[in-house]
Amino acid sequence: MKYLKWLLALIFVLIVIAFLFLQITNEKEPVGSTGSQADKLAMDMQNALNKDSFDKLNYLQWTFFRGKHHYRWDKKNNVAEIQWDDNRVIMHLDSKVGRAFQNQAPVLDTIQRNALINTAWKYWCNDSFWLIAPFKVFDPGTTRSIVEENGKTKLKVSYHAGGVTPGDVYLWELDETKKPTAWKMWTSIIPKKGFETSWEKYVELPGGTLISTFHSNALIEMEMKNIKAAHNMSELGWLEDTFKYK
Repeated sequence: MKYLKWLLALIFVLIVIAFLFLQITNEKEPVGSTGSQADKLAMDMQNALNKDSFDKLNYLQWTFFRGKHHYRWDKKNNVAEIQWDDNRVIMHLDSKVGRAFQNQAPVLDTIQRNALINTAWKYWCNDSFWLIAPFKVFDPGTTRSIVEENGKTKLKVSYHAGGVTPGDVYLWELDETKKPTAWKMWTSIIPKKGFETSWEKYVELPGGTLISTFHSNALIEMEMKNIKAAHNMSELGWLEDTFKYK
């Protein structure tokens, strides 16, 4: 009983320390200036990564989250295959209609299937954002603003709708070519406000699109692997029914 009291006291002290640390280190969300200049900076960032080429790509695949989440994406029809552990979901990303499999067998139970589809949707929203966030700064429900910070002009993007965590804010730091090098985050799922993560190790996709494959911060390193893109499924060796979602 004595040891339990000491353990509870230690846990309480650690919680207090963590709370004080966040209060001290949290950054206030910066106030920016909206308007045409902010929109131009956002377009400059997209042009630096060749968004026009990205828009023309029809198919994309990658692996994320320590090699555990695997994606194949039919961009033209906005259908994705999402795999993790022994699970596989094929879903239309607009309607969220889809099929689910476990151990390669179709999941016929409606409740279980819907649960897997919802999990796949959450993985997709997070993991695809880490891949293509620079191409989503003009999504519906976003506002863009310019922030002057430490002698640098930065792009602030606020997401008022979409995904699974509306209300998130990102502050992009850009190099001299307007290519992203890092961002700071004010999000609901990360307690530390103004948490900074790098955008680096860019690779070039067919057509010239640049994609960042590596992100690091004070706690973790995240790497995109197995990135491939093509205009035709045959170039990737995919079967015709890969994206049969119903």
